[in-house]
Amino acid sequence: MTRAPRTTLLAVTLAALLAVSGCGADDPESAPPAAPATSKPATKPSTKPAAKPSRTVTPTSSATPSSPAPTAKPRRHKVGALAPNARPQARARTVAHLLAAEDLPPVAGDWTARDAASEPTVGACQKTPLSTIGAMESAQRIFSADGATAVQVVARFGDAKSAWRAHEVLAAWRDDCAERLGNPRADIGPLEDVSVPVGTGSSYRSASKKTTTGLGILRSGEFLTLVEITAAPSSYPAGWEPARVAVRRVSRTF
Repeated sequence: MTRAPRTTLLAVTLAALLAVSGCGADDPESAPPAAPATSKPATKPSTKPAAKPSRTVTPTSSATPSSPAPTAKPRRHKVGALAPNARPQARARTVAHLLAAEDLPPVAGDWTARDAASEPTVGACQKTPLSTIGAMESAQRIFSADGATAVQVVARFGDAKSAWRAHEVLAAWRDDCAERLGNPRADIGPLEDVSVPVGTGSSYRSASKKTTTGLGILRSGEFLTLVEITAAPSSYPAGWEPARVAVRRVSRTF
């Protein structure tokens, strides 16, 4: 076979193949079915409000309530049996400043002492007992010797200022003593300071035709003490004052 017929045969064969191929591509039954198209539905906007972010609170130790600690029940004292009684203690403090018989300066022999139940007025110049000028309580002791007498009163006031006021009242009573007694011949001596280790001391002497009296005053804190010593003019010491010595000795009891 020559070259020209061989070329023609190849061309015819190629044309036939192309025809068969084109007819198959246009046949809808022979073509593979197309995959159905899927479409997502449109999402509708939500009408619910967006939830607020929750806030987590961590409890602290201070926020957590704690049960109160049990408290101890107060102890109760039986009335009268175990409860302390302050009045006997205060009374003992007052009595402790009374002089013993041997501690009072001698004037006319040895002294004997006895406690008095009621408070006497000390000296002719004292108008009223100390209880009427603020004393809360008092203790008193009476002394006696041959031809002489003496008395001591220890009074306790509410505070030191009240005792100071009472001291001033006693000094005022002394100022008009002779005139108030109606005895111009009575000799009321000046109120003189007494040097004492504790407190404030003073004394004065009064004299009449029949008796001579020395009065001593001591103030220490809320306490006020009066000491009066009386004897006949012939027995009463002339060179020294027994009441001043008594005031110094009372001062040592504080």
